[in-house]
Amino acid sequence: MTCEIRLNRVLGLPAILGEKRVGHVERVGLNPQARQLQGVVIRHGLGGAKWAPRQSVAVLGDVSLVLREAPGRLPPEEPAPPRRVTDGSGLTLGRVTDAWICPDTMEITALEVTLGLCEDLLRGRLRLREWAVQPGPDGELQILMGRNGWEV
Repeated sequence: MTCEIRLNRVLGLPAILGEKRVGHVERVGLNPQARQLQGVVIRHGLGGAKWAPRQSVAVLGDVSLVLREAPGRLPPEEPAPPRRVTDGSGLTLGRVTDAWICPDTMEITALEVTLGLCEDLLRGRLRLREWAVQPGPDGELQILMGRNGWEV
């Protein structure tokens, strides 16, 4: 049985290659459809950031990230996951604050969505299990939330 890991918990974890620590996870990149991990940005000290693509991640755990190969150069255009959440009519409902990932398949299983401070305090944040990604009016990608694809 596999469990889900929150992507925000992955940030700051040590990145291990063989028996050596090569840095820590600074950012996580998702594919444009926000369905799977595309790679992670790893930084060691004050040095430049390095990119480890999804294929080089051997284990994504609770205490560390184990790599199969050394991280390399950052891609020219780092993937930026969609943040804005809208309904079918285009009304902005909230924004994505976190995601859950299956460490075995590196696929995103749910998105955490905030509808605002009042809703967070009254009902908590939503866990969105079904979504689509579409271009917004400003050209940025946005999450399209269905009526029944979420839970509190």
